[in-house]
Amino acid sequence: MAIEIEEPPALGVGIDADRLALILVNLIDNAVKHGRAGGGVFVSVDAADRRFVRVSVDDDGPGIAATDRDRVFTFGERAHTTAAGTGIGLAVLRLMLERAGGRVELMQSPLGGARFVVTIPRD
Repeated sequence: MAIEIEEPPALGVGIDADRLALILVNLIDNAVKHGRAGGGVFVSVDAADRRFVRVSVDDDGPGIAATDRDRVFTFGERAHTTAAGTGIGLAVLRLMLERAGGRVELMQSPLGGARFVVTIPRD
């Protein structure tokens, strides 16, 4: 599995470094677990908006069915998968982002898998 991370410019965001690290580790770990064997995970940063920073994490796995996309953010709920997990990581991630004034969105990736887009207010 290859992980490609776009080098972001130096930016100040409205969430502390520990929480930001937890969010990114959770998303990248999920992408690795659910991506295809020998595939890739791609992390990119969009800093074009002066109010927000957007971080996208894409994988090339089977994706998450549209009917499961809201459920994966509910405590104890998981999408249909054989990968290990408790079903709390994405729920906690969403709560941390919302408390900081941000959000997380889930959609299909152009790579065929899942794309998580995290929007974080700038400092």
